[in-house]
Amino acid sequence: MREKNSSSDVLDTATMCGRILLENGAEIFRVEDTMMRISSYYGVDNPSFFVLSNGIFATSKDEDGNDSVAIVEHIPFSGTNLSKVVMINQLSREICQGKHTLEEANSIIETIKNSKKQNPISFIIANALGAGCFSLLLGGSCLDSCGSFLSGMMLGLFLLTVLANRLSKITKNILGAAVASLISVIFSTLIPYDTSLMSMIAGAIIPLVPGVAFVNGIRDIADGDYISGAVRLLDAMLVFLSIAIGVGIVLSLCSLSLGGKML
Repeated sequence: MREKNSSSDVLDTATMCGRILLENGAEIFRVEDTMMRISSYYGVDNPSFFVLSNGIFATSKDEDGNDSVAIVEHIPFSGTNLSKVVMINQLSREICQGKHTLEEANSIIETIKNSKKQNPISFIIANALGAGCFSLLLGGSCLDSCGSFLSGMMLGLFLLTVLANRLSKITKNILGAAVASLISVIFSTLIPYDTSLMSMIAGAIIPLVPGVAFVNGIRDIADGDYISGAVRLLDAMLVFLSIAIGVGIVLSLCSLSLGGKML
C-alpha cells in the first residue's frame, strides 16, 4: 500500500529530478515524463508540468480543481553529464516499481546531485583520445591524429585550469578553439613531414562541439517543444560561431606572421 504524501513534498521531489535531468542534457519530453510518473506514483492529484530549456513550472490541483501547490524553478545553462541522467532515469523506474519511499528517493536524489564531477585526469585523456580519433575519422593520417591528440590534451588542461573561472560560454569557446588551433599549427610547423592542418584542427576542436545540445534541440522541435528546441539550437549555433571565430583568429594571425597560406 502506498504511503500518503503531501503534494508539496512530492512536487519538490519531482522538480529536483527534473532539474538534474534538464541541467545535464536531458530532452524536454524526458523531463516532463519523469516528473509526471514520480508525482502520479506518490499520489499527487492532477499534476501539471511545463518545462522549458532553462525553467520548470509545476502545479497540482485538489479535488475541487483549485491550485494547491505551484513551483517555479529557474535552471541556467550548464554542461552535460549523461551519467546523472541515467541515474535519475533508473531511480524513476525503481520508484514506479515501489522500491523507494519518498524519503528514500529524496536521499538518493541528493546523492546523485552531489556526486563528484569527472576526474580531471579522465577528462584530459578523454579530450585527447576524442580529438585524435576524430582526426582519423575526418580523413587525417596517423601523424595528424597525433597532432590532434596533443591539441586535445592541451585543450582539456586549458579548460580545467585557465577557463575554470566564471567566463561567458562565448569567451570560453573562443579561447578554447584558439588554443587547440595554435597547438595544431605549432605541431604542423615543427614536424618535418607532410601533415593536414585542417584534419588536425577539425579533430582538436571536437571536444568543444555541443553535439548533445544540438541534437536535443532538433528532437525537441520534432516533439513539438518549439520554444525549448529553438533556444537550444540558438545556444548551439552560438557555440559553433565562437569556435569558428577562435580558429579563424589563430589561422589569420599565423598566416600573417609566416607570410603564407596555412591550409
